[in-house]
Amino acid sequence: MKVTENFNLKKHNTLAINCHCDQFILIENLHDVEKVIPYVGKQGLFILGSGSNLVLTKNIEKPVVHLTPRFHARVVDGTTIVWGGSLWSDFVMWAAKKGLGGIENLAAIPGTVGAAPEQNIGAYGCDVKNTIAWVEIFNYRTGIFQRLSNSECRFMYRTSVFKETENPWIITRVAFNLTKDSEINLSYDGIKEELNNNNIIDPTYLDVANAITTIRQRKLPDYNEIPNVGSFYKNPIIDEKHHKKLARKYDDLVSYPLENNHFRISAAWLLETCGFKGHRMHECGFSDKHALVLVNYGDATGKEIISLSKEAIRAVNQKFKIKLKIEPQIV
Repeated sequence: MKVTENFNLKKHNTLAINCHCDQFILIENLHDVEKVIPYVGKQGLFILGSGSNLVLTKNIEKPVVHLTPRFHARVVDGTTIVWGGSLWSDFVMWAAKKGLGGIENLAAIPGTVGAAPEQNIGAYGCDVKNTIAWVEIFNYRTGIFQRLSNSECRFMYRTSVFKETENPWIITRVAFNLTKDSEINLSYDGIKEELNNNNIIDPTYLDVANAITTIRQRKLPDYNEIPNVGSFYKNPIIDEKHHKKLARKYDDLVSYPLENNHFRISAAWLLETCGFKGHRMHECGFSDKHALVLVNYGDATGKEIISLSKEAIRAVNQKFKIKLKIEPQIV
């Protein structure tokens, strides 16, 4: 374990916001995890992954705990167990190369393995909840390790028990049910086209992961080049009556049918229709590649980014009577 005082977090959040923390605690292995207990005060700890789903609006006054991003995964009795600090994109490619299917549609998503269940990440017709067997946590108040089953994680759209409640937990490892005979999902627009362009008729898990990586690179800005946190808003859900009203007015409405006569509306379409794609305010703005992505063009502060995001929320609500919800964590 390594502890650094007055640590600058700019390189530990993908929006590259210049904020500090009083103490930065780097956890290098499972044995280190218990060593954080002496640093726990009344305010607890702040658990930081890769900062790819975080907007910092101020300095963090409590100790920040960060699991080292070393990659470690192994298969035990058919279950794949992965170190929480491992980068998610590395894990997806590792699994695909080993012929283990189930997460290949989640390729190229930034963040750590430990953050994946918290957010219940999803893309291209796949949610991570469908492959998780259990999540191991360390309770830094009691000093006890525990494993939560899939049902105990209370997964819902882009959220889970880890995100909905303030628990004194550090996610240390995640176990996945990945198989060599998992059905390949090519239902999402663009995947088949990308495979066909490469003359791939009978794709492997690795083929799908590579295709989706290419699609994401083409559609989304690279945070290493233009700092961002990816999708800034959740895709909203509306009822059938509201959907019919919008469909009559907008021929190009992008929506997806759900159960109980509800529809998920593309937040990117809402924002683009309101003219926010490429819209800029001072040092931050909406990407000109994807309307759903807010970017930092220079030295934008978290408060400036939130201010711009609220401007978009008001405009979408005024035009469509739909209130967008911010996806990343705001601190």
